[in-house]
Amino acid sequence: MIYAELAGGLGNQMFIYAFARGISLQTGEPATLLDRQDWKTGAPAHTAVALQSLAPSPAVAIVQQPGLAKRRLPLQNALKTLMIKREQQGGMLARDWHGFECRMAPALNRLGLHFATDGFVPCRRGRWPGDMLAWGYFQSEEYFAGYAPAIKAELTPPPALLAADPQTEKLAAEIAAAQNSICLHLRRGDYQAPGNAILQVCTPAYYRNAVAAAASACPGGKLFVFSDDLAWAKANLQPGGLPVVFAEGARPAAAELALMCRCRHFIISNSTFSWWAQYLGSGAEKQVFAPTHWYTIPKTCDLYAPTWQLVEG
Repeated sequence: MIYAELAGGLGNQMFIYAFARGISLQTGEPATLLDRQDWKTGAPAHTAVALQSLAPSPAVAIVQQPGLAKRRLPLQNALKTLMIKREQQGGMLARDWHGFECRMAPALNRLGLHFATDGFVPCRRGRWPGDMLAWGYFQSEEYFAGYAPAIKAELTPPPALLAADPQTEKLAAEIAAAQNSICLHLRRGDYQAPGNAILQVCTPAYYRNAVAAAASACPGGKLFVFSDDLAWAKANLQPGGLPVVFAEGARPAAAELALMCRCRHFIISNSTFSWWAQYLGSGAEKQVFAPTHWYTIPKTCDLYAPTWQLVEG
């Protein structure tokens, strides 16, 4: 059995799902995602699970048992705790741990643990029997690239989400009617917290430059702006002459993603939620505009695709 602990918002949850599902498809083992319910205690590393709103495979179970890993996988859980403490002592977020995690992976895999916070850390699952516990963010398509069609089908928000309320339905119709719909995702919110200093907030200059690049590359473009701070976006975003629609209204994250991924082109922020919107976007001539840096410090990042257009700002 493959066990993977869920963390973060929907974007991070989707990466963890894709990692576990990819290993499951590769080895034929079942997978279980552990919802530790951290969000109920206000822990910043986890929010309510939203994966069930997508189309996850029935081969992947999601269980709400906070202490399951500690009870069922005591060795793996103890090793995970030691790895977390080691990185926290050296500054877990403030340093690039990718090389260290890659060196540790073979030994940890033998003992049933896969641990990865930065970039792609190869998982040698097929060689060792017994249960495996996976902990990390797994933010790399390399974990599941061989099974991309299945992953996309299971994580693409179902069309029914677009009819959940009149405001969402109206916005979906506007996106469908646009000649060249451009999703612009502006992330602020928790990125401004002191503990998230490495997660830079993309500047107005970045969005201004990205909009200009998109306007040039996408004739007849129309901006659809999605943000956790629409008031700031309205006050600071410069649409560069393009018509703009702000995605008003409160809706579940999966419904917001359903709207975003139906756009033809994407101006993303340094957010996994942005990443999945563009990844699930199916336009044949899709263009993606992204910030040149994902973090404020040098840190391994495997999220960039060679087809993206990088924008300064």
